[in-house]
Amino acid sequence: MPVWNDGNKIGIRGEFSLDDSYRVIAAMHSISHNRGYKDLTIDFSFCEKAFSPQMMVICSRCLYYQESGIDIELALPNEEAMRRLFLNTNWAHLIDSRNFEPSRYRGFTHAPAIRFTDGVEQTKAVDRILDILLAAISHFRRDEIRYIEWAINEITDNVMNHAQSKVGGIVQITNFRQRERIEVVVADSGVGIPSTLRQGHLNIHSDTEALHAAIREGVTRDKNIGQGNGLYGTWRICQKTEGEFYIHSGHASLSSPRPGEVSSVQKNIPINGTIVVGKIGYSDRFDLSEALVFAGKTHVPVDYIETHFEADESGNVVFTLKTESEGFGSRVAGNPVRRKLINIINLIDKGKLIVDLSDIILVSSSYADEVFGKLFLELGPIEFMRKVEFRNVDQLVKNLIDRAIMQRMVA
Repeated sequence: MPVWNDGNKIGIRGEFSLDDSYRVIAAMHSISHNRGYKDLTIDFSFCEKAFSPQMMVICSRCLYYQESGIDIELALPNEEAMRRLFLNTNWAHLIDSRNFEPSRYRGFTHAPAIRFTDGVEQTKAVDRILDILLAAISHFRRDEIRYIEWAINEITDNVMNHAQSKVGGIVQITNFRQRERIEVVVADSGVGIPSTLRQGHLNIHSDTEALHAAIREGVTRDKNIGQGNGLYGTWRICQKTEGEFYIHSGHASLSSPRPGEVSSVQKNIPINGTIVVGKIGYSDRFDLSEALVFAGKTHVPVDYIETHFEADESGNVVFTLKTESEGFGSRVAGNPVRRKLINIINLIDKGKLIVDLSDIILVSSSYADEVFGKLFLELGPIEFMRKVEFRNVDQLVKNLIDRAIMQRMVA
């Protein structure tokens, strides 16, 4: 068996699947509620594979038990790559915050799972995710980032408005670069979609019916709180980009693994709360102009560029390097900055990108080359001069940037 338990210890062997996460939840309930233990151990020592959706189920439930006074101890996987994954993704901290610090990992594939407990933290979590995406994925189109941001905002907002989760929610993104998809997973330990929808729809008799209703336009428990388009719109975005969409809540699971296909199953073991998984494609072949149509009208969301970067009357966007870079001394620090600059340049409808270097008195030669030398090489001389402008540059920093660009010109 991939999941076993002995006393107050739960163990996982081999590949950890979503069905296995249900078994872990059942074991946690039995240990704490039926047998009366106030502490338990989750042992991933022999776990060989684990993915975000099933781990977010466990993380969310562990937060719930910790809030209820149950101590949880985590045993990390023995295999080194798996150990790093648990630490980098923040799963270790969320499961066992006493023994594991929050992750500070910044990568191009996985990003740490982020917990949010109120509207302010939710906004910060979404901003951080968009920041990570801009630094991780090259050549975003503006409509792609616009609709991805809308979907993340909506499904995290559902946690705040409907879930009634005492521990808030968790959101995590994974970038599948080869398939040109991002996976967004949002989990909570609230009352679940079936319970909330029944408050306003007494004709819903089963949990599977509730999940099907949740992805219909305009279905919500209370129109005074929301319009009921968050899950529907997210599902539509996944459909339009040939992605996938899943909901697990209560005793039901809904799957939409490809456009035009939706099915649901009743589960014996409930998920106490909700997990939403959206896999959204990003590619030139996708037309998102009709992704969000509500009451017959097309909705175009406000996007990250409009809300996070200052723009003047000419459409020039200001990029303040000091607040956007985690250091100025290495190529590692410069790589995500260059990716973000490229994406922002591509997202600007008109005008230039103004790079403001205020309060930066020194950058390393490798950083200057990684950001500005390679940016010049990628854009080409004419496009670079047309699209990029510098402001408030220290003379020494200017010399280093000029040198990096000149070396790329003659290379």
